[in-house]
Amino acid sequence: MVPSVIYEIEDLILKASRLLCAQMIAAGLLLMACTDSDTRMVVDPYLETMDVETIMFGFSTIMTRDGVREFYIEADTALKFRDSTVVHLRGNVKLTAFNEDVGTEKAIVTSDRGRLDNETNEMWGEGNSVLLIRTDGRRIESYELRYTPDTNSIRSDSSVVMHDGDDVVEGTSFTSDLDFEDLRIENARTRGGAVRF
Repeated sequence: MVPSVIYEIEDLILKASRLLCAQMIAAGLLLMACTDSDTRMVVDPYLETMDVETIMFGFSTIMTRDGVREFYIEADTALKFRDSTVVHLRGNVKLTAFNEDVGTEKAIVTSDRGRLDNETNEMWGEGNSVLLIRTDGRRIESYELRYTPDTNSIRSDSSVVMHDGDDVVEGTSFTSDLDFEDLRIENARTRGGAVRF
């Protein structure tokens, strides 16, 4: 009787060691799969089909004029195409314009997409574009906003809505200097009280 018990114990030990060995091999294979040295970048298939020379993630740049900081641009992604001076911006596009004399924020433009011309520094914001004037808190909303450094102006050829405190002005387009002293809204209609222009 004792030998049969010994054989059963040996058989159990053998089965347990086989199971333990199989588990160790599986764990080793899993560890090897997790530490695979072949690193690959996952790229959106849409981006792979584009004829893009450069793709930049977490894009930001400072634009200057005569050595003075003029504006700062940020975007989730920037695309530079071959034979083009325009950089296409995608996702959380933000332009911050500065007062050249004191360096404080003058205005902020946000939009879904944008384009920046590297030769002229002209920038277009497209899709849910919002201009926030820092000095007095006025906010202008439009489909698109266009900043032109040569004329030191910002404009929209699309319909606009300006919020001035509790008052609202709607129009078919607008243009303004970057000091926001000569802000004009075409075909303006007001809702509320007097509006400052």
